[in-house]
Order: sequence, then C-alpha cells, then structure tokens
Amino acid sequence: MKANIQKVLVACSQCGARDSRPIASGRDREYECSPDAFTVVECETCGLRYLNPRPDISELDTIYPSSYHAYNIRPVAGGDDRRPLLTRLRHHLYSRRFRRPLRYLNDLPSLEVLDVGCGDGWQLDLYKLARPGRIATYGVEIREDVCDIARANGHKVFFGRFEEVELAQRFDLVNLSQVIEHVADPRAFVMKAREALKPGGIFVLETPNTDTWDWKWFRAGAWGAYHIPRHWTFYDARSIRRLGESAGLEFCELTFHPAPVHWVWTLHNLSLARGGVLGAMGAKLFAPMDIFGGGLKAFIMLSTFTALDLALLAVSGRTSNMMAIFRRAAD
Repeated sequence: MKANIQKVLVACSQCGARDSRPIASGRDREYECSPDAFTVVECETCGLRYLNPRPDISELDTIYPSSYHAYNIRPVAGGDDRRPLLTRLRHHLYSRRFRRPLRYLNDLPSLEVLDVGCGDGWQLDLYKLARPGRIATYGVEIREDVCDIARANGHKVFFGRFEEVELAQRFDLVNLSQVIEHVADPRAFVMKAREALKPGGIFVLETPNTDTWDWKWFRAGAWGAYHIPRHWTFYDARSIRRLGESAGLEFCELTFHPAPVHWVWTLHNLSLARGGVLGAMGAKLFAPMDIFGGGLKAFIMLSTFTALDLALLAVSGRTSNMMAIFRRAAD
C-alpha cells in the first residue's frame, strides 16, 4: 500500500468556481491503494459534486492497479455458452443496454464503434455480438498490458490517455461507460469525444447518478459509487445533460439501469465503519471484488441487488446508474 498519494486542489469543472463545501469523506476501500483520506465537495455556485483534493495525474498507475476489475473481466467474443452462468447473466444485462444506442444507427449497413476506457475489451465484445458482422471495434486504454488483451480479442486499441491519443478517423458511435467520472477535465473530454464522432454520430455517456435514494441515505461517505479515490466527478440527470450540451451535442434520451456493484460496495463500507465482529463478517460477506467473480455467492449478490434496483426504479423512476445518449448534429 502506497502512502501519501500526491494530490491536487481543483476548481469546479462545470462552472470554474472554487468555493465549495464538504459533503462526504472516505478512503480507498476497494483496492486499498493508499490509506489517505479524501473529501467529496459540493460546488457552492452550481451544485456539482467532485473529489477535492484528488489524486494527481501522476498517480494513475497507483490508483488503477493491475488487479483493477475492468482489466480482468472475462472476454465474451464468440458467444461461448460455456461461460459461467453469472458471466452470461451480467453480459445479457449489459448487451440489452448497448442495443439501445444502436437503434439510432439502424440505417447504417456497417458501424465503427470506439470505446474509451475499454479495459480488456469485454464491452466491445458485446457490441460486436449485438450486430454480428456489422461493427468494427476500437478502444482506448491507459495500460499497455490491458490493451494487448483487448487486441488479442480482435479489437484495434490505442494506448494512452484519451485526451492525448491521436485518432486518425471518426466513428459512428463513441462509448464512455463508467469513464467520465474518472477524468480530470470532463468538458474537454466530451469535446474530444464530439470531435471523434462522424456527423450524425451517437455519443453514449454512462455514469453514476447522485439523484437517487441510496445516495441520500449514504451520502456522508459509505455510498459505493463514490469509489474513492478513482471517481473524481459526480453527476445527476441535470448536470450530465448540461455536460453533453456544453460540447455542442444534441440530447436524445436518459435511462436508468441497475447497479448491483454500488450496493455491494456500499454495504462493504458500512461494515467497515461498524467494526467489531459483525462489521468484520459484513466486510467479508460484501468483499468488493467478489461480485465480479463466478460462483453462487456472486450470482446471489448480482441477482438480489439487481432486483432491489429494479424495485427502486419502479418506485422512484431512477437508480444510481444512468446512461445519457447524445447525437452530433449533421454538418
């Protein structure tokens, strides 16, 4: 575990103001990359929530270790039904989600899709399966060894930070799934995504949502989607739409989806805060990485918390995970 991560104080990425108030605090409870405490603040001017101070860019390799879950999700290319049941269930849920933005591109005979922060390429696998033979897949990833895994699964992957990567072409769809909350300058990031789109192209932006009951219940620090210190900016329906439109993109729709991982991480954080024998038992039961593995325990957790989120969606109309779809206007 590395102590004393280098940090940087930042202004609000939405309005530029520096006046803010603390609303939450916490430590890295998923990977324990550092014992440092971090603070989530709320902008006094526009209400955006963000981590401040946050890790410096130089600490990316520290806060994203090789064991990071997005680097280690089983590839699904080819649709192999010998995959574990849990893996098939998870990918079924995600594949339904990915088909939604593809509806806006049904008139195109072939598609070029770019996934920013593609990890080992598992989401690109699902895009290919959604439109067999019609989709050419590309990715951007910050770890070279993980790029190699995605390339081995048939995807063309650019190594580096998206802000710095030179793209020689434009794409029909640019996907940012659980990425925008990780970046230093969200507005510049979305502007680059817009420039990477062909005229009429679709931009998919999936990120945690703070306008939900579970955030209100656990906002002081236990909320799993804080994912401290890797999540740097936190959005709701209004601010995520504002972000896309600030880059000149046309808003199409906003949908909400189950986020069982957030519940597991929340209960893990609550268990650690409780301490004692019960706290230790809870921390083991809700070990943060277990939901990404196979077996009965992971299947039960995924099923239970997906059902809980579907119930909350039915009652409140939203969950802690949202997907915004935008379109670049035809030139």
